[in-house]
Amino acid sequence: VKFQDIEVSRISKPNDIELFQIEDETFFVIADSSKAGLSTVYKWNSKGFYSYQSLHEWFRDTDAEFVDIDGKSHLILSSRSQVPIILRWNKSSKKFVPHSNIPNMEDVLAVKSFRMQNALYLSLTRFIGDSRVMRWNSKQFVEIQALPSRGAMTLQPFSFKENHYLALGSDYTFSQIYQWDKEKQLFKKFKEIYVQAPRSFTAVSTDRRDFFFASSFKGKTKIFEHIVVDLSL
Repeated sequence: VKFQDIEVSRISKPNDIELFQIEDETFFVIADSSKAGLSTVYKWNSKGFYSYQSLHEWFRDTDAEFVDIDGKSHLILSSRSQVPIILRWNKSSKKFVPHSNIPNMEDVLAVKSFRMQNALYLSLTRFIGDSRVMRWNSKQFVEIQALPSRGAMTLQPFSFKENHYLALGSDYTFSQIYQWDKEKQLFKKFKEIYVQAPRSFTAVSTDRRDFFFASSFKGKTKIFEHIVVDLSL
């Protein structure tokens, strides 16, 4: 059943919703992609979600990602009209305040955070130009790898046990699966898959089997199975 409507006066073209918790309180943020958009944080008050903080307007935000950086809560907003900005949670005011940005990364469609071997990484998706993989070095995010990504709408990290991957979905060609190389500390090409206009990828594990879902904007959603082959025999 319907529980609540979000006021349309604040949100024009929602492009992403990110749910998160800070100090046992529940929030979500809507990234507004309209030209006069106003990305907004909402907070739960036991009766419903209400508007809590307007982050900024006029930037055509494309994605929001909640990230714990060195034990502190942050929001990363990507945008069509500026580089991704990093907002830090202020414990005194209980609001997000501007902290820093990720330079030289204009027109980012999506940002995802993930961890490997206790290190924090970001994947930044770009439709034109190269997408990027970045790592936190205790002071800032630094680029470790650029991935050619013309026509990409998503760069999704996922893992099965100790195997770490990136799925780069393309509207123009085959989508690429990259696997993390522990020795070289880079992602290397692992497999090509064909999915028409992929928009999202999701890893699912059931019992002893691992699956990879690829949604399509123009064709059929596809499910792939992850199988580990023992080459030592």
